[in-house]
Amino acid sequence: MLTTTGIRLTTEREPTPTMRFHLIGIGGAGMSALARLLHAQGIAVSGSDLVETPTLHALRALGIHAYSPHDPQQMGAPDWVVVSDAVHPDNPEVVEAMRRNLPIWRRSQLMGWLLRHHRVIAVSGTHGKSTTTAMIAAILEHAGYDPLVLIGADTPYPEPWQGNIRLGQGEWAVVEACEAYESFLDLQPEIAVVTNIDPDHLDYHGTLERLLQSFERFLHRVKPGGAHILGGDSRGVQQLIKRIQQYTGQKRPMVTYGFGAENEVQGQITARSHTATDFVVYAPLFLGASTQAAFHLPYPGDHNVQNALGAIATALMLQIPIEVQRAALAQFHGVKRRQEIVGEAGGVVVIDDYAHHPVEIHATLNALRQRFPNRRLVVIYQPHMYSRTRDHLAGFVESLARADFVVITDIYPAREKPIPGVSAALIADGLLARETPPTLYIPIKEQIPSRLLPHLKPNDVVITMGAGDIDQIAPVILRMLEERGQVRRLRIAVLMGGDSPERDVSLLSGMRVLQALNPERYIGIPVDPALPRAKEGVWSLKELLSEEHPDLAFIALHGRHGEDGAIQGLLELLGIPYTGSGVLASALAMNKHAAKILFKEAGLATPPAVLAHDDSWETCERVQQALQLPVIVKPNQGGSTLGTTRVHTWDALPNALRKALTFDSAALVEAFVEGMEVSVPVLGTREPIALPPVEIAPKSGYYDFEAKYIPGMTEEIVPARLPEEVLELLKATAVTAHCALGCRGLSRVDMIVHDHTPYVLEVNTVPGLTPTSLLPRSAEAAGISFAELIERIIQDALEGL
Repeated sequence: MLTTTGIRLTTEREPTPTMRFHLIGIGGAGMSALARLLHAQGIAVSGSDLVETPTLHALRALGIHAYSPHDPQQMGAPDWVVVSDAVHPDNPEVVEAMRRNLPIWRRSQLMGWLLRHHRVIAVSGTHGKSTTTAMIAAILEHAGYDPLVLIGADTPYPEPWQGNIRLGQGEWAVVEACEAYESFLDLQPEIAVVTNIDPDHLDYHGTLERLLQSFERFLHRVKPGGAHILGGDSRGVQQLIKRIQQYTGQKRPMVTYGFGAENEVQGQITARSHTATDFVVYAPLFLGASTQAAFHLPYPGDHNVQNALGAIATALMLQIPIEVQRAALAQFHGVKRRQEIVGEAGGVVVIDDYAHHPVEIHATLNALRQRFPNRRLVVIYQPHMYSRTRDHLAGFVESLARADFVVITDIYPAREKPIPGVSAALIADGLLARETPPTLYIPIKEQIPSRLLPHLKPNDVVITMGAGDIDQIAPVILRMLEERGQVRRLRIAVLMGGDSPERDVSLLSGMRVLQALNPERYIGIPVDPALPRAKEGVWSLKELLSEEHPDLAFIALHGRHGEDGAIQGLLELLGIPYTGSGVLASALAMNKHAAKILFKEAGLATPPAVLAHDDSWETCERVQQALQLPVIVKPNQGGSTLGTTRVHTWDALPNALRKALTFDSAALVEAFVEGMEVSVPVLGTREPIALPPVEIAPKSGYYDFEAKYIPGMTEEIVPARLPEEVLELLKATAVTAHCALGCRGLSRVDMIVHDHTPYVLEVNTVPGLTPTSLLPRSAEAAGISFAELIERIIQDALEGL
């Protein structure tokens, strides 16, 4: 017998209570509960998991040796090894266990063994298992049964509950029995509850037919004299009933429950409120033909009444008085991640829910409509598993369309590997094909809070939804909502320095930005990506990756890795908003040859040019055929005029190419256009505006690196000495070039004016901010101080979130 991942399991013998168990994957919900149960029974237990979690810390607090990551050296000498269904054969501790020839069980085998002396109520079904299990447990607890309870979700109850387990001392055990991988076949219950059956876990079962066969085998595991409690409204359960009725050996009592009149235990909802649902129960077999029992459930949602009916049917089978059942359900507090209110801030309620199947999403949204009428439901959905996304794609689109606003993030893979062609984007595409609801696709879940926040309004209800780790986002959204209503200083990481030839200029720009930040509004954090580690208060990339993320990154990195989209891509992955242009616009602007193509498509004039990758004779010949002297040779990707040469004779071309190719893998040979060199800064994203054009008049006659950055070497005249209509044309040209590349926030467009015609040379997406830089000079001429300029750039970036 093998696990689904291929680990060979022991089946021919059983352990004894004197043995020591080692649980691989002990941090999981099911495994941690069994570890607690072993420990409570005085059985030695240890375990490991992939990463450190609060669960491991809690287990260690009980005295259990729980550690991460998996390490054969820490296993010690266990007698029996237990694996979760997510563990693979190449796990180092599995490899070591097999080398030692230790017996290996899956989690469900251990659970069956631990329950061997109990009378077991096993609750299975596609939906509602955890809540129904918790309701049955609540009734039994109220009736004085003191049950042992194993559940697939944490609960908010005090001792003897410990999260997802109740360490009761009674003879009855209430357990959640999962149909995934047929783990419920390792149990021998006295009462089997099946809430409903819908196509799910088809990565294992393959078809609904095989899933029904699995449930049929589960019901056959019920001990003689036991009972079947079945959700009769479910079509899947109805098919199951027909199958087991054909089985001649079936002698176990069967009780169905639901809203349908054909059920032995029938419910009818009498009232719905924002916080509760009232209903009556008809059960002639148990209560008599003329008797009905009224119940009050402090939870909204018809599906929760269905769950309660399953618990009531089970309790009636155990002959627990109606009064006890009524009192228990009236005090029911639910389980974690089922419409769980995380908090409220700024008039927005934040809720977390486990729904991960179209039927569950539909039911949860219906319940939330009951709970929060006339309020906008904003659903953040994380699909769970590639196979489930593939199998229920249309259902996900249909169910999520009932929300008022939807955010889709990438699939939580669980134990699966990616399936080609299956992506969360398919759900987003399906929703976007409809007129409503508005939908955002944000693949990286850490980016969701900052991207979603501008869309939230007072009175909204935000629901993080899914069976993965999307619940981690809920408290972040809540914190940001709380901060939105407060005055607090934002943490601004100023990225400066870097590893490009323009490092020194970047450091000057960055230091000036830090000095200009308003200390009452901002906390400046200098970050130099070129540093191997933090130094003298300056962060390296390590701190940017590991420390609490800043509210905004101000990019003052020039040249390679700063202006080419590289640092922008990293910040996108980290979910840190930043100033200036995005990845694509940065890369296009940095690539002068690619930018020229877009300038031409936008109807702008730009000097003709040839792209060269070497200084060979063939390349020089190709340049001479295409262009006339003089020409400008410069790195295709680079800035600050580094590596740039003006060539007046063809015999100087090879050296000029070699110089440019020192700074980049390609050189741009561009026709020299005689005229006035001007630079026009552009500010803004939604409605970009051009600042006054700057005339550049180097004293040497050539605007090289020294002329650009050494004070006094160049006369910069603002505004440029040109007719007003030409100045306006330059501004319009700059804005067109800015938009043609998709720039945002700020840029600087460099041009040559020849016969009143502007020729666009390039666009700088991270203009210099040193005392001699052109953007600050132009802003000053427009009446914008340097501090005000920095504030505008920051606010533009924040408004774009």
